Amino acid sequence: MKRFILLFCLLPFLGKAQAKLSLAECVDLLVKNNLVYQKSSLDAEAAQAQLRQTRSQILPQIYISADQSLNLGRSIDQYTNAYIDQLYGYNSLSTGFQMPVFQGGKLQNQIRQGTLAKESAMENRTAILNAQTVLLMQGYVNVLATKALLEAAEQQVASSQQQVDKAQKQVDAGTIGTNLLFEIKGQLANDKFAQVTALNNYRTARLALFQRINITPDDKVEFEPLLPKETATVPESNALQLYEDAAKSFPEIRSAELYRQSFAYQVKSIKALNYPSLTLSANVRAFYASTNNDLDYFKQLNATRNGYINLGLNIPIMGRWVTRPRVELAKVQERQAQNILDVTNQQLRQSIELAVLNLNSMADKHAAAQSQVESLGAAFGVVESKFNAGVASVFEYTLAKAKLAKAEGDAIQAKYDYLMQQRLLQYYRQGNWQGVF
Repeated sequence: MKRFILLFCLLPFLGKAQAKLSLAECVDLLVKNNLVYQKSSLDAEAAQAQLRQTRSQILPQIYISADQSLNLGRSIDQYTNAYIDQLYGYNSLSTGFQMPVFQGGKLQNQIRQGTLAKESAMENRTAILNAQTVLLMQGYVNVLATKALLEAAEQQVASSQQQVDKAQKQVDAGTIGTNLLFEIKGQLANDKFAQVTALNNYRTARLALFQRINITPDDKVEFEPLLPKETATVPESNALQLYEDAAKSFPEIRSAELYRQSFAYQVKSIKALNYPSLTLSANVRAFYASTNNDLDYFKQLNATRNGYINLGLNIPIMGRWVTRPRVELAKVQERQAQNILDVTNQQLRQSIELAVLNLNSMADKHAAAQSQVESLGAAFGVVESKFNAGVASVFEYTLAKAKLAKAEGDAIQAKYDYLMQQRLLQYYRQGNWQGVF
């Protein structure tokens, strides 16, 4: 009965089981399941934890300690400082604190370095998500394209099958020879082979997309189509302006710049080891010894209270010999970080230049492919009519059909390449994914 009630409660949710995934929903799954992005999130958390650890070094280190010992043989009575030879117990309690007063700016510069490293890791996490999203979008568009190509291949098979059936009836009626039937069957076999290839490409694209979002492949899941966007062609001269705008906001650039800046503070924190340092410490202590029978435990603790306050000065004499190699290494790392920043800027600029070029070429290619399909479609209609009337040969028919099939495949591929470039360039223009999906 309980199982029946539970099933009844779940029926509304089971009835709404999702059979389709949109590009935006795939991105949500990417954020949740993609291991590359999760690693970047863990790196950001580690940088945050490291910063908290560095900040904690400024706080006073407060402690409480307790000792209990049992002494035997010749030893010193802790209460009277006299030599004794007996078994006795000893207990001490103490509390104190220690804190840095001045360290030449070492901790302050380490905190600044850690803050920049944390911010760099946060920006890098966003940058990795953006890169994974671009790959996801490419995979999503590839699924749609291979599905459209598969549907076109199935239509070609259906058309060839109709011609085979028609030719078979004509052979049975004795109006045409069997050689013509075999030639048409050969075309059908070619179309079926192309269909099998298209089906394999579609399945491979689906598997790659499921692996990208890290979920179990499901043949029942379909992917929603993408609508074309109102995106005009962009002059190639505008690529530089797009890059300059993107360089101000893209997380890849900000992450590399923050990472470079962090090394300047690392150099300062290392150099601080050459300066004198001050440390303040204090301690309060009391003890109990079983050798004193005149005072009980708490009276002994009260009678043996003592403490101190200490201000310690440490002056390094040959510290530069130790810090100089570390400073040189940090400066080399800073130059390496600058190189990473330069490479990141170069890659972004080249990506935007390529995206502008591809958008314009894909727009022209898409228009040309559509025009080609219209022309070859009309030509195939004429050849098909002649073939059905017995005027055109099988060779003319199959050639016109193959040309049309290739043109339709090129048009499908050009259409989805254009859809991909539209969204990619919109992302570069905005610096975010708002409205791209």
